[in-house]
Amino acid sequence: NIILAFTMSLAGLLMYRSHLMSSLLCLEGMMLSLFVMASLMILNNHFTLASVMPIILLVFAACEAALGLA
Repeated sequence: NIILAFTMSLAGLLMYRSHLMSSLLCLEGMMLSLFVMASLMILNNHFTLASVMPIILLVFAACEAALGLA
């Protein structure tokens, strides 16, 4: 379940805040689950005007990971 993946990533982010790599990995899990949820919502509702939103979400996730690792 995608909501469970998001919740587990959020719980991991709240628990492992002392380790930067664990926090970044949990943030990536949250962004990936949000991407999957947005894609499924667009496909299920045939909402083609918002089909760019998951791509923008992936771009922000990549920028967040690059800034975190820099």
